[in-house]
Amino acid sequence: MLRLFTLDLIQNEDVDVELDDILGSLCLPELSWTAEDIFVNVSPGSGLEIRELERVSGTPGLPNPVLDHATFTRLVAATVQFIEGEFIGFDEADVGQLDKAVIVLDVVDGAWWTVILDLDRVGVQDRFTAIFGNGTSAAAMSRRPHDT
Repeated sequence: MLRLFTLDLIQNEDVDVELDDILGSLCLPELSWTAEDIFVNVSPGSGLEIRELERVSGTPGLPNPVLDHATFTRLVAATVQFIEGEFIGFDEADVGQLDKAVIVLDVVDGAWWTVILDLDRVGVQDRFTAIFGNGTSAAAMSRRPHDT
């Protein structure tokens, strides 16, 4: 069952949430992640080649970069602010097959969060629903323009 959760931080000024808060409030299997049009601020000295990842993820005609579980975990730990873009988590064998995605994390302007979960494969903790509420049913895994 797919569930859509949204959060507008401009309307909810008392809520302060970042990528690690969201992922820390979910029980996810080990996933591979694609990155599309991402722009993130990472802590200095993290050792991540974030500029290249941002460039490749935003270049039309290039495939979206795929991050393995360990690399994505490092990125999440180093992220100070997720400003823009979409991360999609897949079981390794299903990378790129949007209909088989486990989770979609989409952020616009660092303030508008959209999270779509396959609740048959993702556990949701109380602190996630405290931030996002109960969500609504979703028909597809993404609402970005690439979906047809």
